Amino acid sequence: MGELSGYPLQVNALQPMPSSGLVREIPLSPVPDKLTVWRASTPWQTVRSMLGLVIVCFFLAQIAVLIVAGYIDGDMNGTLGPLDPVATFFGGLCISPFLMLFFYLRRPKLTHTIQAYPDQNGTNMHALSGGMVVNSPVPTGVQHHLFRSTAPLEMPRPKHLWLLFVMGVGVSTVCLLPLTLAGANVLTLTLAVAVVLPAWLIGFSTPVFAWWSITSRHLGIQISRRDAEWMLAAGMLSAVPAIVINSIFSPILINAMGLNPFASGTLGEGLILFVSAPVGEEIAKALAVLALSHLIVSPKHGFYVGSTVGLGFALLENATYISMALMSDYSSIAYFFTATLRGLSSIPGHALWTGLSGYAIGFWLSKGNTLPSLSGTAYLSEDADARWVLFDSKGRILPESNWSTEPSPAAKKLLSRHANHAWPMPTTISAGLLLAIGGHALWNGSSWGVGVALAENDSTLGFLLQMAWLVLMVLFLWFCILRWLPTIVLRPRE
Repeated sequence: MGELSGYPLQVNALQPMPSSGLVREIPLSPVPDKLTVWRASTPWQTVRSMLGLVIVCFFLAQIAVLIVAGYIDGDMNGTLGPLDPVATFFGGLCISPFLMLFFYLRRPKLTHTIQAYPDQNGTNMHALSGGMVVNSPVPTGVQHHLFRSTAPLEMPRPKHLWLLFVMGVGVSTVCLLPLTLAGANVLTLTLAVAVVLPAWLIGFSTPVFAWWSITSRHLGIQISRRDAEWMLAAGMLSAVPAIVINSIFSPILINAMGLNPFASGTLGEGLILFVSAPVGEEIAKALAVLALSHLIVSPKHGFYVGSTVGLGFALLENATYISMALMSDYSSIAYFFTATLRGLSSIPGHALWTGLSGYAIGFWLSKGNTLPSLSGTAYLSEDADARWVLFDSKGRILPESNWSTEPSPAAKKLLSRHANHAWPMPTTISAGLLLAIGGHALWNGSSWGVGVALAENDSTLGFLLQMAWLVLMVLFLWFCILRWLPTIVLRPRE
């Protein structure tokens, strides 16, 4: 069996076409029922592919703002006009290669399987496409099939990702510290330049992948890798309209109200943070979940799709915040606190808020409602009737290859302690969206309000009070998670 992702095709146990001899040409045939596909386990491959995709989406989002601004607010000062066709034109030129690269990275993945079985009426050699043959010591019959890859989602273990995050952030902070303390010189600049790219990649991505690994391993969701990657990609794409709303449309509306949306500590800035951001971002993410409705077969699946979309959004957003921290005057300190606080708060927060919308959408779909499906397009794969068996480098079958639709024992044990205090989940789309917007607005608004109240307090006490509030908000977030998750995970199967 070999996997095809473009060309060339590589298949195991094949030899070059001989110059002579009896060779039977075998055409491709339809995929049979109950096909078993063996594949080497590659848990880090998903991380690598998504890491490349988020960099592409990062540039897509930034250039998209420039294109829209050229039509509406060419100087991006928060007022209508002037029209800047040059910015729009060059933005369109710049965004084109990134769009092509995005679709290239998300092109359909194909799997080529070859089955050989003893057959007295068969032959020893069978020709396949590409000038290759299967050579067997005894007469055999051979079948081979080509179909869209539906290999199961594999993720590295959460503890490995968290260990990479802790070590990466720790080492990066130490390497950036000389630049903060001693200023710019040849040694400190060389050290900072050497570590800045790994620090950026580890700081914004590893906590997202760690949370994704936890939900994928413990919720009991059966999903293919390609569909799961589309969920994360949909979350990244949903960040594009959200950034455009927060950067262009909302400042124009706030400026029309006589407020300054760009002045720090003002009500105009606050309206961006606790009104525009929650409303625009949660609606954009909910629309992304609706676009993936063909993957939602129950409310729990809706929560998983929503939380993964939220993680995809956080992946792109986190890349922006980490890059800003690395470019600040106190880069080592800003990087450490930004990476740590966002990894423990904002990232699971995005997953939870969008998960609420997703659960409500799943509940609505479970009542017989339907939406137009995108599954027939060239970029989304249908479910294949195949059993995937994964094996490690030593040839041992991995237990994770048996897809489970039941929550893990660890998840059941943890959440059963909170089952008696579980909160009901939203059962209408409007309620789910309002909860998501409300939770997001409370997080942003309270953080902004505390920052404004302590803006003139430069003492150590003021800093400690801000940190204490952030810790309190993180604890409140986890309190909400432990109240809602039992309803999602432990509810009876439908």
